[in-house]
Amino acid sequence: MLDELGKLLGPSDATSIEVETAEYSVRVARRAAPPAPEAAARERDALAEPEKMQRVRATTVGIFSAAKEWRKGDDVRRGTVLGAIQSLGHMADITSPADGRIDEVLDAAGAPVEYGQPLFAISIA
Repeated sequence: MLDELGKLLGPSDATSIEVETAEYSVRVARRAAPPAPEAAARERDALAEPEKMQRVRATTVGIFSAAKEWRKGDDVRRGTVLGAIQSLGHMADITSPADGRIDEVLDAAGAPVEYGQPLFAISIA
């Protein structure tokens, strides 16, 4: 699958392609082209390197509360409590599925969330 995404990215003007399913998320990104023509030709011929990214999703419907003010670049360890969702008086912890770094905060604290809604994007270490 990565080879096919790399081939799709190769001739296009796009800088990245992302595929997301319920089980996984894959992002293939193109590095910035070097200024030398020989290096640019090598870059076009090389397949893009995959970036390991995982989305943290809501496990229930309710109101999301972050454990702290998370920012892009914050380090997280597997099992770190990122926040919780309050639903019918019950708090469901949302934890990091792996060691990595917060790449994107997708939902603000205090916001209502739906089951399966992405809350964070984590770059896997």
